[in-house]
Amino acid sequence: MSLFARKPKIKPGYHIDPEFQPHNGTHYIEVMDRLEAHLKPRLYLEIGSRSGTSVARRSCSFIAVDPEFRITADVFNTSEHMLFFQQTSDDFFASRFLQNAGLVPDLAFIDGMHLFEFALRDFINCEASMRPDGVICLHDVAPFNHDMITRDLAYLGRSLPWTGDVWKVMAVLKEYRPDLAVELLNAASTGLGVVSGLDPESRVLGDRMDEILERFGDRSLADFGVERYFDLFPLKRPEDLNLWTFP
Repeated sequence: MSLFARKPKIKPGYHIDPEFQPHNGTHYIEVMDRLEAHLKPRLYLEIGSRSGTSVARRSCSFIAVDPEFRITADVFNTSEHMLFFQQTSDDFFASRFLQNAGLVPDLAFIDGMHLFEFALRDFINCEASMRPDGVICLHDVAPFNHDMITRDLAYLGRSLPWTGDVWKVMAVLKEYRPDLAVELLNAASTGLGVVSGLDPESRVLGDRMDEILERFGDRSLADFGVERYFDLFPLKRPEDLNLWTFP
């Protein structure tokens, strides 16, 4: 190669800061496909289904929640029941639709508002609504640079990759819910958290919400420590994770 050959140009926002690692494993939607194929859920719940890209690949019955759908995918697939709720996840859970309809999801995917407190509430509400042998997946829990971790919603308008501070949910689960099995997958492009061993009766997170928000609300990943975070959650390739032991 010529000494003067140009290095590949990195798209804005896609640079990898030194403390981080590239997340170039199996795409997160493909991991969700594998989980569905193994778990054979009767009902899939997705928080944050804006374009329908993920739910379009589900073969089981599903519930999709988003405050502003902009469906571009072919969501009318082979699923027997397809329910769409155009409202915030907080309003959806507050309506108690699942309980009133006698519906209990066994696989959930959280990809809603990328702010810690929203994602944590989504986890709490999902777990309380699910079967104990269910699995909850959280997207965007493995950022690869500091810019994408911002809580500034103006960042959204720049069309740059944005994880917000959803990573904090993983740290909170590790500290406050050691009873859960929490794994972090090196799934392209911003990781996938996989949580099993659910306890729908647990009230630990809800009861200590004020304490959790005070401790983690304004905390940056730089303050927490990037290396510390990935020491807590060593990245695993989806191919190496024993997904098939769930439940």
